[in-house]
Amino acid sequence: MAGPAGEFWSITWPGFVGVLTATAPGRFAACLNQAPLWRRTRHPWLRIYDVALNAVSTWSLPHIPPDQLLRQTFEECRTFKEAKARLEATPIARPAIYVLVGCGKNERCVIERTEEGYSSRDHETSAANDWLPSHEPWEARVGGDLAMTCSYEEAADRSRARREAIGAWNGSFAGESFAWVTPPILNPYTRIAAEMCPARATLRVVGYERLDGAERAQPVTFPREISAALAA
Repeated sequence: MAGPAGEFWSITWPGFVGVLTATAPGRFAACLNQAPLWRRTRHPWLRIYDVALNAVSTWSLPHIPPDQLLRQTFEECRTFKEAKARLEATPIARPAIYVLVGCGKNERCVIERTEEGYSSRDHETSAANDWLPSHEPWEARVGGDLAMTCSYEEAADRSRARREAIGAWNGSFAGESFAWVTPPILNPYTRIAAEMCPARATLRVVGYERLDGAERAQPVTFPREISAALAA
């Protein structure tokens, strides 16, 4: 894909017009995580009630959806600094968590967004689907089969486990092993894993599916690496 600021690679599904995970060689890379759910209740069976009411509230806002803001950022921002400012300041239609990395030393951050507010950090820059620290009445996101059974506390614990697992990884991201994609990062709903380095203009990606009722998703594509030459 391309915009006034240059080209970028977006990892997504056919027909999806926003950006969830992408890298712009020589500029920055970013991904969008689903933010925790605003709860009015705490019973698991009433979770769908809160989801529905939050959706109605979202439709009433004039702000840009967070995935469209990320696409706009890749199209128009030329530097990590510009991208960070855009993702922090632009009002959005629903809460989101952005992870952003640039090409320079210490250019990395997590931006936790509500509709019109933000909190950014340049330390502990791994993220899952909860605020850091988690706090009520926000509830970490629960997916798929667990949506009607997982308790408020279990949801927070699962999200924390994913964030801490990726934060504690001390192996290499080079090559094609994707050895970091293991439980609890790997789960039944994993569909894509990506490794991005905008400074080196490289992108590695692999696809997953949950096959034949398996407990976890399994890789269904070979890891693919894409690279580009950067202008001097």
